[in-house]
Amino acid sequence: MDDFSGGADHAAYGTSWRRALPLMLLALAAMAATLVMLKQQVFAAAVTYQGTAAKFSTGRVTGQDIGLGMRQLSSKSSGGVVSTKNVLSAGFAVGSLDGFCLSQVQNVPVIGDVVIKVRAGDGNAATREISAANVQFDIASLRGNGTGVNLDGRVQIGMASQDITTLPNTDNPLGAPTGIGWWGIDATAGDIFNAKGFLYDAEIGGPLTLPGLAITVVPKAAGGTECWNTIGDAVPVPH
Repeated sequence: MDDFSGGADHAAYGTSWRRALPLMLLALAAMAATLVMLKQQVFAAAVTYQGTAAKFSTGRVTGQDIGLGMRQLSSKSSGGVVSTKNVLSAGFAVGSLDGFCLSQVQNVPVIGDVVIKVRAGDGNAATREISAANVQFDIASLRGNGTGVNLDGRVQIGMASQDITTLPNTDNPLGAPTGIGWWGIDATAGDIFNAKGFLYDAEIGGPLTLPGLAITVVPKAAGGTECWNTIGDAVPVPH
């Protein structure tokens, strides 16, 4: 997917159906696509490359058979130019989350910059109500605040990304390149608390539950906010 973000803000005053129509269509398309994917019990049937990373946050991630490894993402522009980015790929066989927020700013003709936000959860910090299986996130940066990151069981640090195991009987589940310099961490289980970062794409092959799902599309000029805004909350992955 090409990068649609950028451009100047355009404040809108009063009610204009001409200006509101693209926003309504965008919101309906996002909602329809999500409902279809939830009906199929799949959040992302295939990896979608985003030219610009989306912000994400969650109160806590708990996973089993966890792998964190470096890999590359490739994309092709409309002009046929192929580019690559180094990312941290995080995968786990099964996991649960305490709430989830994903947001991205995109530019819509006439309206200007809008914030597309997907949120889910029950608002209770004591529960991890979102569950998923066979998950992989490709991340530009990640930080766990407070308690941070806890890894349990058999933990291997510095192993080759291609040797990480998150799914039984699956070789190189993260799709990492071979060779020296692509390293990662493999653990039996773990938790990441108060996680914030930038997400390029997500792929969930198993069932996913998203209680309290809400999708909003709000112009920045009208008060649209992202999942987090504090500068320096996320540590970039080296490129």
